[in-house]
Amino acid sequence: MEAIINTIKDVFLGSIVLQFFALSILLSLLWPTYKYYAKLAAIMTVSALVLIIPIPLFLFKPRWPLNALIPGIVACEFIRWMGVEYEIRGKEHINVNNGGVALINHQSAIDIVLLARLLREFRNIVPVVKKEIFYALPFGIGSYLVGVVFIDRKNTASAKDVMKREAVAITRDNLKLAIFPEGTRHDRDTLLPFKKGSFHVAVDSQAIIQPIVVSKYVFIDHKRKRFGRGRVIVKILPEISTKGKGKDDINQLVEHCQQIMQTEFDKVNAEAIQYCRM
Repeated sequence: MEAIINTIKDVFLGSIVLQFFALSILLSLLWPTYKYYAKLAAIMTVSALVLIIPIPLFLFKPRWPLNALIPGIVACEFIRWMGVEYEIRGKEHINVNNGGVALINHQSAIDIVLLARLLREFRNIVPVVKKEIFYALPFGIGSYLVGVVFIDRKNTASAKDVMKREAVAITRDNLKLAIFPEGTRHDRDTLLPFKKGSFHVAVDSQAIIQPIVVSKYVFIDHKRKRFGRGRVIVKILPEISTKGKGKDDINQLVEHCQQIMQTEFDKVNAEAIQYCRM
């Protein structure tokens, strides 16, 4: 027994990684603020690495959304180990043969893991993000190779040109563009007013709109710097057809989507609270 203890001690003292890991656990137990930053940093680091390391493999079929499937599974398993699990509801509303626009409420940088989880269900969904992410090399290269669409939000004309090209891909490749219609992330109880760009894309391509509502990350308290454990409830709502609709119908579409997503947002938030452990 003494020999085993000495061996374990030698291994521990000889490994900086094990020492750092043990110190991190101790600090997390004693200092919640450290756990908050450590968890966020770990999740973002792993989410980046799973797209960076396989870049040579992505080159065999660049811009293919399913390049991100295995990396996404790894990221989801890691975040589950960190105490966050996803519950996907409304799978019966998914039609992989329909291209369109998927509207998702935006809360945090860790939404990147949520998008990876949705890929396992949709198989044909690609995020639309700000172009600055592309220049975060080499993560941006990995993102590009898995089909992520980059737009310049400061240049309206450029953004419109990109979205027009993607509108063609919606029909040609049955792609679903995952768009955050609020335009920016937040942790409020009320969704921010939706921007109209995603609705123009859907109407221009006469494609469906699929609202996807994600419960608040109630296990994260950014003000108090706390990151606990919890469940993210993701509700996939029925498709909304834009067939026969034109520019004059966009305001009505925006209002309708905002209303049904807010209603569902309130419901899943009330339920998610019971799974939160800070």
